[in-house]
Amino acid sequence: MPLGKYDVERKRGVVKKIYVGYETYKALEYQLVMEKARLGILEPFIRDPYIEDISCDGLGPIFVEHKVFGSCESNIKFDSRDELDEFVRRLSEKTGRPVTYRNPIVDASLPDGSRINIVFGSDVSMRGSNFTIRKFSDKPISIVQLIKWGSIDELIAAYLWMLLENNMSIWFCGETASGKTTLLRAVCVFINPHYKIISIEDTPEIIVPHDNWIREVTRESEEGVGIELFDLLKAALRQRPNYIIVGEIRGKEASVAFQAMQTGAPVLTTFHAGSIEKLVQRLTGSPIEVPKTYIDILNCVVIQSAVRIPRTGKVERRVLSVNEVVGYDPIEGRFNYIELFNWKPAEDEHEFRGRGSSHLLENKIAVMRGIDRRNLGAVYDEFNVEGEAPEAAREAQGLRLSKGLETRETGIQYRRGETSHTHRRR
Repeated sequence: MPLGKYDVERKRGVVKKIYVGYETYKALEYQLVMEKARLGILEPFIRDPYIEDISCDGLGPIFVEHKVFGSCESNIKFDSRDELDEFVRRLSEKTGRPVTYRNPIVDASLPDGSRINIVFGSDVSMRGSNFTIRKFSDKPISIVQLIKWGSIDELIAAYLWMLLENNMSIWFCGETASGKTTLLRAVCVFINPHYKIISIEDTPEIIVPHDNWIREVTRESEEGVGIELFDLLKAALRQRPNYIIVGEIRGKEASVAFQAMQTGAPVLTTFHAGSIEKLVQRLTGSPIEVPKTYIDILNCVVIQSAVRIPRTGKVERRVLSVNEVVGYDPIEGRFNYIELFNWKPAEDEHEFRGRGSSHLLENKIAVMRGIDRRNLGAVYDEFNVEGEAPEAAREAQGLRLSKGLETRETGIQYRRGETSHTHRRR
């Protein structure tokens, strides 16, 4: 049978057009966009606002972490190692850091900002290549929303606001997925809107509502030259920031963070530690080795966790305690701290225990504001309504908080020209 013109051109590889029906064309267009411009089979998970994490453990089904239903097994799965490896390769290419057998581990960001960790190849992952995606929201969860969810209460929010307005350093500690970064992002709105902020991260997650904001990220080693958190923190000390925000501190960069705090640049960061005792143990031990006498440079430690609520049986994120670091007592050989707030599991409520005993409010903030020691109650009254029942105090503070946040947000929008008002220069 003689070859037609199309067959000859196809064999030569010069076919320019293939005519198909409308339905076939739309199907091909959809497939092309999904595979090349988006994330293919993962796209529905990425678009679902109720899904927080996406996890592929190797061959088999993909799992998701749902805000309502918790961990769920999906009906999307990989049956072939070759299929899985090819998908993971394409996924890594979208981050700009393609995986190879020589460099099988990638920790990066997807185009939408979601954080992804990839381990490539069955030689290092016995069940085949795996990946975990932590979804990113370009609209940070507000402090008011965290209060509604019960993660914190109004008094804790007001207390953190006071600390940040007075240039205190706060570290948010807890295990993985305990809400550390979420709370850190939420409290950034409390920082003076005129301050210069420097954020330093491995993968960009922090968003602050400030115009004077330098956003820096690490760079993986290329031909022996990489940029680590340690390097960026050292550089930040020369940039005269009012606040330094570090996405997560894990190693030797902690010593530079303490140098920054010692020179007057407060630091906000997250740290993996389940209690303040474990935090101090890690900071003073190898490889960080911060001198014990330097620990009191850190002002406040917030401990968070994902806990099961006794009343409902659901797993929720809660701030377990808010602690002020007093310092190291060389005579007794121990570290002193004050637990200002704690979480009561049975009632699922936070309790303020610090009136009359706060080290930061009485010995630092009151001094900076020129409050006489005979009138120290005034500094407590700024976030706690004296003489009223706790419920009434929280309600009153919640009203103050929402109005204060609204006023600050309006001011930030006004400076950016996002409001309907116009500002005429004279």
